Amino acid sequence: MAHDEKSGKRGPQAKRGTVRARILEVARDEFIAKGYDGATIREIARVAQCDNALVSYYFGSKQLLFRECFNLPLDPAQEVLQELAPGPNGAGERLARHSLWLYEEHLTADTMQALMRALITDAVTSQRFRTYMRNDVFGKIAEGTRHPDRISEEIELAMATMYGIVTMRYIVKLEPIASMPRERLIHDIAPLIQYRVDRIFALS
Repeated sequence: MAHDEKSGKRGPQAKRGTVRARILEVARDEFIAKGYDGATIREIARVAQCDNALVSYYFGSKQLLFRECFNLPLDPAQEVLQELAPGPNGAGERLARHSLWLYEEHLTADTMQALMRALITDAVTSQRFRTYMRNDVFGKIAEGTRHPDRISEEIELAMATMYGIVTMRYIVKLEPIASMPRERLIHDIAPLIQYRVDRIFALS
């Protein structure tokens, strides 16, 4: 980390935001090319032409750097709850629409590949993801219901359905689903999600 001898202050001396933006750009390329486990703070700092400590100064940890690189939603459970809040009617379509919007407008195929590689290749990331989903997503949605375990199962099945669809559409790019108009896809998958939503509400 740079050190200003005159002021005695530690921290980045370059123009505000310049080094940070460069680190993000380099880190994103590294995560996409090498996956979460293969990318290192040391290499990211080397390519970004800065000290290792600056990466920690701006982002705190590799996990937080990864999350910011791909602009990931901070609270997926809250997003699901917002779509369920109006009630079961039409919730399948709302969830399908929101999920496809997220993938098409917010994420990219490279981002999804990096995320999947991180979950598959990095044991710590996988464990943290499972714990997060179990406690902070499934647990939050099922909290206070009569059958939390069964509701968690329904949520997981609904998520698995969407995961399979977006994988085929955006990563594998399997036709005809890859080029299917978004509205048609929403129309076709909404009933699959709605079935799970109705079961969730019935068990609540």
